[in-house]
Amino acid sequence: MNFSIDMDYLRETLVSLLNIPSPSGYTDQIVHFVGNRLQAMGIPFDVTRRGAIRANLKGEQNTLDRAITVHLETLGAMVMSLKGNGRLASAPVGTWSSRFAEGARVTIFSAKNAYRGTILPLKASGHTFGDAVDSQPVSWEQLEIRIDAHCCCCRHLEECGIEIGDYVALDTTPEITSSGFINARYLDDKAGAAVLLAVAKCIVDREIVLPVDCHLLFTILEEVGIGASGVLYGDIAEMVVIDSAPVAPGQHSTELGVNHCHDGSSRSL
Repeated sequence: MNFSIDMDYLRETLVSLLNIPSPSGYTDQIVHFVGNRLQAMGIPFDVTRRGAIRANLKGEQNTLDRAITVHLETLGAMVMSLKGNGRLASAPVGTWSSRFAEGARVTIFSAKNAYRGTILPLKASGHTFGDAVDSQPVSWEQLEIRIDAHCCCCRHLEECGIEIGDYVALDTTPEITSSGFINARYLDDKAGAAVLLAVAKCIVDREIVLPVDCHLLFTILEEVGIGASGVLYGDIAEMVVIDSAPVAPGQHSTELGVNHCHDGSSRSL
């Protein structure tokens, strides 16, 4: 039997997912997208009160089920305060270093509009600050967001409708090279979600009958410490998690293949 994956579908799905902003807490759009993909394949699903998706692939038996889970949301940021210079202070959504945010293009989602902007260090110009740009501490307090609007004070920001707590999504800038390498921000875990959808499409298209019921779980709060426990069905005997596997010293791991995690600590992922 042919179990080959539709790679065109996989790539198109991945790029589509990457282009949907979805920091933890701002996931309605990406949940609707995945729901539409499942509906197009004829896969039944339900959405939890919080917004996670539980889809079902019917098997020959309906007990001692299996589950595969991925998460749809990403790291991001949130407006922490409106600054007197017309810029925004931000705080991270999820746990990640501010060094990876410097220079990123972003979208700020206010109640009135979505504004584009750039995350900059407080000392962004070597022409102005000289060697001080290299000694500036690495912290979120050392960053500010310059929005693409004529804002020179707090009042201008308020007139734009920007408020404390507004979500900030970073551009993913996806690139697929001619050699097949895929580069983007937030492949964790949108690459996993794209793979799961492509595998589900293969099963449906080829009318593959699974030995037992399998549940496809798409969670939305993994980056803030809430995994799949809130979306599990009661009869699941085994579950596989598809997620990023950072390569680090002391591990038998590689960036050029699939890594199998043998325990749940972040040290050994």
